[in-house]
Amino acid sequence: MVDLCTRGRNRIATIIAAFLLGTTALAGRAAAADLTVSLQGGPLGEAIKTTLVKPFREESKLDVVSDDRDWGIGAVRAKVEGGGNTWDVVNAEDIEVIQGCDEGIFAHLDTAKISSFDKFVIKNEDRPCGLPSVIYNTSLAYNNAKMTTKPTSWADFWDTKTWPGRRSMVKSPQDVLEIALMADGVPRDDVYKVLATPAGVDRAFKKLDELKPNIIWWTNPGQSRQLLASGETVMSATYDNGIYFFNRTQKTDFGTTRKDAITHTDYWAVLAGSKHEAIAYKFLNYASDAKPAAVLSDALAISVPNSEAVALVPAELRPNLSALPSNMAQAVRSDAQFWVNHYDALSKRFDAWAAQ
Repeated sequence: MVDLCTRGRNRIATIIAAFLLGTTALAGRAAAADLTVSLQGGPLGEAIKTTLVKPFREESKLDVVSDDRDWGIGAVRAKVEGGGNTWDVVNAEDIEVIQGCDEGIFAHLDTAKISSFDKFVIKNEDRPCGLPSVIYNTSLAYNNAKMTTKPTSWADFWDTKTWPGRRSMVKSPQDVLEIALMADGVPRDDVYKVLATPAGVDRAFKKLDELKPNIIWWTNPGQSRQLLASGETVMSATYDNGIYFFNRTQKTDFGTTRKDAITHTDYWAVLAGSKHEAIAYKFLNYASDAKPAAVLSDALAISVPNSEAVALVPAELRPNLSALPSNMAQAVRSDAQFWVNHYDALSKRFDAWAAQ
């Protein structure tokens, strides 16, 4: 008779073997595929699989597969340096694109090969290894059902007398320090100039000191929306597309403030040395075309760079898109190079401050 411990160990071994077999099978398929697109997990990754990867596979008749990855350039670096890289195209955040380009992980892109590039509202500019894929804002969000007067600025976010209650912010120095400076009166166009100085950093933390007792920190954007829905917070600094998607799916009545939102851009990048570069460009052209891009935009209530996609999304979504010129004019674009240069030092100080 096999004892329970032995039976348990055998069962665990069977599970591990099955997992490894499945992983090997997936890796084998990716290695044999015509193109492998690597995506971060979460709603965005799933939406891209459904609205772009699968339709491109069906239309092109090519064997196109997707693979999940962790956040951060380290995940891409490990894949490449491990010697078993099967990825061709990666969806990446702006910071990752800069780091991957500097390290030679990503190839410089020829935007002349992207037929719709002249329609982009945000181009790659100082991101030669990236092609913009989606655009979204960190905005001031609130629950209309609990507001008699709507907040209109980050200064209002700090006004706990007019709007009593707690607020939620991401537990990270990025966005939070910019917001603190704008709440303290720094014009959005001067935020990074001020934040680049020791006095500016001190000013941001001093402003955060004022609100700290009223802050609930979130680490997943879904938490920010749930906190608003439950009434635990009256305002949140969170991603605008998530707010609109939540309204659509959960029938909530959340609003956002456009003034001084922080614009973020994710990018497509191609792995340096990809054996499927020609097909990668075919995919980038498909993903950037107005019709498929509009499907992604509608699926996640998120902006896409192709300006012609705006007319193809539902009318009720259009005014909310971060990439509308009228909305972009009120926002500040996140300075990814600033955060590449300063994230480690500011994160160390932020973590120490938050823990006090």
